[in-house]
Amino acid sequence: MSYQKFARDVGFIGAVQALTSLGAFFLLPIITKTLGTYDYGLWAQINITVSLISPLALMGLSMGFVRFLSSETEKKIIREAVYSILFFVTLSGLLASFLLYTFAEPLATFGFKDPEATYFIQAGSFLILLNVIESVSLFYFRVFRQIKKFSYLTLFETFGKLFFILILIKMGYGLLGVIVATLMVQSFIFLISLVDIISQIGFAIPRFTYIKEYLQFSLPLTPNALIRWVTESSDRYLVTYFLGLGSVGVYSAACSIGNLIQLFVSPLQLILLPELSKLFDENKIDQVRIYMSHSLRYFLLITIPAVFGLSALAKPLLGLLTTQDFLSGWMVIPIIALSGLLAGIFQIFVNIIFLVKKTKSTTYINIVAAASNVLLNLLLIPSIGIIGAALSTLISYFLMIVLCIRVSMKHFVFDFYFYDIAKSIFSSLAMYLFVSRFTISNIYELFGVAGMGALIYIFVMFIIGGFSKYELSIVKKFTPPRL
Repeated sequence: MSYQKFARDVGFIGAVQALTSLGAFFLLPIITKTLGTYDYGLWAQINITVSLISPLALMGLSMGFVRFLSSETEKKIIREAVYSILFFVTLSGLLASFLLYTFAEPLATFGFKDPEATYFIQAGSFLILLNVIESVSLFYFRVFRQIKKFSYLTLFETFGKLFFILILIKMGYGLLGVIVATLMVQSFIFLISLVDIISQIGFAIPRFTYIKEYLQFSLPLTPNALIRWVTESSDRYLVTYFLGLGSVGVYSAACSIGNLIQLFVSPLQLILLPELSKLFDENKIDQVRIYMSHSLRYFLLITIPAVFGLSALAKPLLGLLTTQDFLSGWMVIPIIALSGLLAGIFQIFVNIIFLVKKTKSTTYINIVAAASNVLLNLLLIPSIGIIGAALSTLISYFLMIVLCIRVSMKHFVFDFYFYDIAKSIFSSLAMYLFVSRFTISNIYELFGVAGMGALIYIFVMFIIGGFSKYELSIVKKFTPPRL
């Protein structure tokens, strides 16, 4: 797999992720303007609870799937591995869903501070099973580089949810309609994926031949899921405790916009780890360094202006996508966007730790970040509210990347392109000053100003030499010839 093909695949998934985010972009106003801050806060809490339990049920096996099967070509081994992992996580997912269903009432009373939420938690408990089995089935296409299939299924899931949630909300089912629509679409995606997998590798009753080896790699990663959840999502529970579900709704809506930054690392990470694993197993260490340095550079050249852009447009974005009740959370968006940039850097560097199979290091890093996050939340939320929750997340991610870079650099050293990053920051600042001058009152003006801001960034980068000759040659290649 050449770097050009790698770049094309990343670009393709990036375009798909952009469309996916557009779907989420339209879904946010549908839910917030229909449910209001309280019910939206309840939906956010159910999602956060499911996102805590699902990785525990998955037991890190999705990462074991990627690490061990990326360079595998023997169909018999692939078939045994796929069905062993799928069967294993189905049982664990069923158990986790059952436990959440059983303990829904005490969770609603003490965690959500609303006993009437029990019914919705029980309905949402089935999302855990679907999350884990769908995750493994989709990882198959990622591992074996069937990028288009993976992307089309992801798109179908996003817009399928958008379509069915809209229908059920219009029919008056409210929050229950959101949960049911999500369950329906995820079930359908899993069935499509499973049929395709069977058509490619056949079907066999698993004998769990390699499951012990996979679990030895994956189980040390399982605590990371819980610890990462503490860093990324536990603030919602603390906001609920100190400020109530309404404030969680405001905070979650702002976070959903700030987290758009994550879409820039998702396409890269989907392809990067399988490709790095293959190169590392073939002892092509210089190639690994090239992939790492280029991935970091391009991620930052795109993400830095995105953070500045979201910061400039934060208030009009939240105002247009939600209601006035949510507008108080606009200051959260720039902080969460910057946190997303730091999380992306962490996701790139942590690949080195996965390659050398020092997965316990990630556990220690995540423990430090999680502990600092909880302590900072306890200090800051009572005093400065949801802004304190956002700042706690930012500081925790900063600690994570400092520790991760220190550990990973013991194994690999590669070019950071500091000079290019400085040029990107300068160009992004020019774009920010331009965009922040506009008063935006509708969605068309929002897209127009965002487009002009992107052009300003590209123009300034071009003037100060922020793009390499190779990158400029690619642009020239796709520029129409003069008449």
